[in-house]
Amino acid sequence: MSPIQAAKASHNEDSQSTFEQDLVWHLHNAYVWSGKDAFIMGRPMPKSKIEEEAASRTTYSLAESDTWFVWRGAGKFALKRFLEVAPFKLPYVAWHRRGDKLKIYTWEDYEKKVNKYGNKN
Repeated sequence: MSPIQAAKASHNEDSQSTFEQDLVWHLHNAYVWSGKDAFIMGRPMPKSKIEEEAASRTTYSLAESDTWFVWRGAGKFALKRFLEVAPFKLPYVAWHRRGDKLKIYTWEDYEKKVNKYGNKN
């Protein structure tokens, strides 16, 4: 299964939008990386808004954003690949993982964890 297929398969069927709708929104308003090794959709947003608006499609200017919120990631090397393909660094990286737990790390701590523990998704 390719990374984009894995990302689609992990999409919550109870969501208000389809995977395809989320993908199109990110293509127009945020950032998408799709390759043989990884698939990543994400957007910059303020850290203070992530808990309440992570599931929304709200966009923020770069001036008011301090966090990369990774909406969806898949692939064996997605964690490391994000560090390589993010268009620019922001102070924080955030995402939901296993059981919808919100994880927020500084960019530096995220980078250290990926380098130390590898790419276990």
